[in-house]
Amino acid sequence: MKNKGLVITMIILLTIIVAILIVILCLGISGKISFMGFIRAKSKDIVYDEKYETEKIEKISIKSSAGDIKFEESDDKKIRVVVYGEKENKIDVEQTGNTLKVESIQKSHIFGFNIRLNDIVIYLPKEYEKEIEIDSDLGDIEIVSLENASIKIEQNCGDINLGKIKNAEIENDLGTTEIEEVLNSLNIKSNCGDIKIKKLTLQENSKIENDLGDVKIGETNDIFIDAHCDLGDEKIKKNSRQSEVTLKIDVDCGDIKVEN
Repeated sequence: MKNKGLVITMIILLTIIVAILIVILCLGISGKISFMGFIRAKSKDIVYDEKYETEKIEKISIKSSAGDIKFEESDDKKIRVVVYGEKENKIDVEQTGNTLKVESIQKSHIFGFNIRLNDIVIYLPKEYEKEIEIDSDLGDIEIVSLENASIKIEQNCGDINLGKIKNAEIENDLGTTEIEEVLNSLNIKSNCGDIKIKKLTLQENSKIENDLGDVKIGETNDIFIDAHCDLGDEKIKKNSRQSEVTLKIDVDCGDIKVEN
């Protein structure tokens, strides 16, 4: 039994060490710290800038190999796509049927000095109520409050910061996930990084999974929280077992804290 406990402890320690090394590497490439000569310079050069009719778009699909992705509120009723970066990096933007597709592929060398990645900024009306789908390898994702939209994110390395949204489906391999409020349902899977949610108003059964990192939730509506933690503390102030809506939280290594 002692040997088994030692093996588990060693696995956890090695996992943490590997995660820290990966975090340092990602932060170096993204420019958040200086590491191995990485200098992440934010480009002010616009390589793409076009507007699209909102009523003709049912889905926005973004795929990025490296660079930040940001959604902001537009000053008109149209959707605007702006890309800052280098012309050497490949940018494809096209409207196929009712889907607006944006693809950014990093062609310049990642390992070097004065790295300039392509950053994507999408301006859209706050009333936008369709789908947003993001597939990002490296870079932060920030989305303004879109109370009627459904967000699906697959993130390999980078932080995610969302405002008030209707539905959230997120897979984040490495990075912090922060959400202001979810109004209907959520499904979050994180391999390494904290998950922080200020408010939940869930109308459907939802789930949060975290392999390594804390889960912290503020205010919630009247829901049942089914929480399980393998290694860490669980603190839930209020729990309604009679509720028809269940939030399931599973954490392998980290704390669960709900301050409802």
